[in-house]
Amino acid sequence: MKKFNVLTAVLVAGLSLVTAQVVSAQPMEQERGGSMEHRHGGPEGMGRMLKGLDLTDAQRQQIDKLTSAFAAQKPNPAEHKALADKVVSLVRADVFDEVAARQLLEQQQGQMLEHGLARLKLQHDIRSILTPEQKEKLDARMERMRDKMVERKKS
Repeated sequence: MKKFNVLTAVLVAGLSLVTAQVVSAQPMEQERGGSMEHRHGGPEGMGRMLKGLDLTDAQRQQIDKLTSAFAAQKPNPAEHKALADKVVSLVRADVFDEVAARQLLEQQQGQMLEHGLARLKLQHDIRSILTPEQKEKLDARMERMRDKMVERKKS
């Protein structure tokens, strides 16, 4: 029974990590033009948060440059598929290989860590481009978003 629980936990954790990474590696849709404001959410949802901040053309260009560099760093979806295939192989094996499972999970965690660091750096760099007034607006918007998320979790 304990072996089944460990196997189930590894399968769920592995598949959810790989799925999240594959989804985040998908190219962003562009509705109109190439500016950050017009992207469907922009990288990591920043487009919606920046909308209405009255960005200057220079700010838009800087943000587009940053987000393009961030998007170029995203891992290859084929790598994620390979990891997902390894997870499936581990689960389907007659004998559970804990060492291989640990290595696979450590590899996935390393990738998630690097992506998370890059995302935080992007957010910091974008914020540094904004004026103090724009930062205030952004902070207020983010606070409202957090409040909405808390309310949704209560429901």
